[in-house]
Amino acid sequence: MVPMKKGIILLTVVSSYVLMVFGSSVAAYGACLGCPDWPLCYGSVLPPEQVGALLEYIHRVIAAITSVFVFSTAFITHKDFRGSFLSGAGWLLALVVFVQIFVGGLTVILKMPFWVSITHAFLGLSTFVLALFILKKFNSHSFSINFRSSTFWIFALLFLQVLLGTSVRKAGAGFACGQDLFLCLNVQWDGDVLLHLSHRLFGFFILIFTLLSLFDRENRKINALLFFLILLIITFGLLSVYSLLSPTMVSTHYALTLLAIGLSFWRSVN
Repeated sequence: MVPMKKGIILLTVVSSYVLMVFGSSVAAYGACLGCPDWPLCYGSVLPPEQVGALLEYIHRVIAAITSVFVFSTAFITHKDFRGSFLSGAGWLLALVVFVQIFVGGLTVILKMPFWVSITHAFLGLSTFVLALFILKKFNSHSFSINFRSSTFWIFALLFLQVLLGTSVRKAGAGFACGQDLFLCLNVQWDGDVLLHLSHRLFGFFILIFTLLSLFDRENRKINALLFFLILLIITFGLLSVYSLLSPTMVSTHYALTLLAIGLSFWRSVN
């Protein structure tokens, strides 16, 4: 039974990852309001034959499947580890997803206000991280997080970078610098340019921080892998700009960032 239970938790991790990556694709296609109502789509259980509606509908289906895995994980941790930190983590995961469903509905009903979109992104990341935590510590009786570890700080910086990137997308500032790939010198500066440039410079800061983290002997191997991943993330971020925000480039950029977040968090938990 243990392999089956761990399998369900693994599916929770994978489905939450797929959900967020597909969500970034929906956003990149400009289809976040492809279904203008919630929980139905154009007043129907099934969507109309429109690309935007179909993308948003598939996103909702993946979210529903993820919710089933999440609540199954919460039930497993409560039943098998009642009174332990794993049981608490399972209930917290269920609560986060319950709130996420509510916020997802508000996103559509209120037509994506800024604070709702940021909250939606934060809760999505929290779901992924909590599911990873439960998978890592399944059957364990204690845990610790090394807050002094360079790998933990890489995780924290990447987490913040995703929220900053969400702010850029929500502000419509993804192309604020045009096809200038570095310091936005060829455009007139305004709030959107400053926001976009902050996201870009913070990414380079994370890259330099990860490079310096290679001096951390205990975490050198994982930090080297993270450095390579962050190079790829920055590369696909620049390609996203150069390709006029191609959904493929944008989604790959986000998928690699989530992978780096998952790896750095996994290594930080003992």
